[in-house]
Amino acid sequence: MSGTRTWILILTLVSFLAGVAVGLLVGEQDRRNPPADAAFGDFERLFTERFQLDEERQRLLAGLQTNYNRELEEIERIHAAEHQKEREPAMLRAGLEYRSLIRNHLLPVEQRPEFDRLIQANFVEIL
Repeated sequence: MSGTRTWILILTLVSFLAGVAVGLLVGEQDRRNPPADAAFGDFERLFTERFQLDEERQRLLAGLQTNYNRELEEIERIHAAEHQKEREPAMLRAGLEYRSLIRNHLLPVEQRPEFDRLIQANFVEIL
């Protein structure tokens, strides 16, 4: 092997290892500091595992969560100047609506009783 090829191989290897190291550091930082829009990330992960949602249902759940977050932000924006007591009924209605959508449209019929039990036991707080 010529000297030039050896140096090219060494530089390529060093570049690859540096890229892996930076990728691992950035990934670890992202894991510690989840983005603000992932407020329900743990809920989504635990819910997906608990009910063994397929990819389509995971996508639907993510869409529901996105819409729920938007609706809550809109409620907050509309009622920002109002007292907390006046905001709570609207937020409660939104929470109940999305809980119903998850139960009645996202979960298969056979998994709804387990979801109901979890809601009754206060293990899952959707509001």
